[in-house]
Amino acid sequence: MKKRFLIIALFAGLFTAFGVSTPAAAKSKSAKVLSSRTLSKKPYHAVSGYLYTSAHLTKKAHNADNYPFTVFYTYKSDTVRKANGNKAVYYYVRNSNGKVKGWIWRGHLVRVVDTQKQLSQINQLVDLIDSTSTKTQGQIESLLKSVNNDTTLPTLINNLTELQNHLTNNSDIAKLGQIISLIQSDVSNGINFLYSTTQTLHSANSNLMTLISSVLKLSQITNIH
Repeated sequence: MKKRFLIIALFAGLFTAFGVSTPAAAKSKSAKVLSSRTLSKKPYHAVSGYLYTSAHLTKKAHNADNYPFTVFYTYKSDTVRKANGNKAVYYYVRNSNGKVKGWIWRGHLVRVVDTQKQLSQINQLVDLIDSTSTKTQGQIESLLKSVNNDTTLPTLINNLTELQNHLTNNSDIAKLGQIISLIQSDVSNGINFLYSTTQTLHSANSNLMTLISSVLKLSQITNIH
């Protein structure tokens, strides 16, 4: 529970650090819904803000501050133009029993992290990297070490694919293909949704860098032993 709370605090601080503006909490004129889409069901915590009865944002249903440890699940997404003219994206979320629900600005949500799954994912990546030839392993680690705050997930995938295209060792080609597939499926499922706005892209890159850092550190420990 302490670890989960720290994760919530970390993401809340991240949004603050990048200067993400918070939508006004006070009741205002009706917002105009510009577009809607269905979301896959994913778990989140609400770190601040309000849940509204509709995407028109005219009536508050709940104060998110009252539900710091409640897990909310996403169902829908609406892009709206608020009364002040600014665009924003709101998610329709519900808790597990459906009693607490509403539309909340997505910047107030942070994804619930499955640490066991992430650790398993890291171990899989490390095992695959370590099973390649010495030369290929060095090239892969070099690409991972080059990841920084400006590196996007598609860029990393593209760099790994280019490396794969230049390999001649069939075993290494196959294993690098598995590495790429693992990153594309498991990693991107967790953070691809963040690419839609600049501020959330920073959060996505932070997750990507954390994952890469963990892979490299674990790989170093494995090599020492």
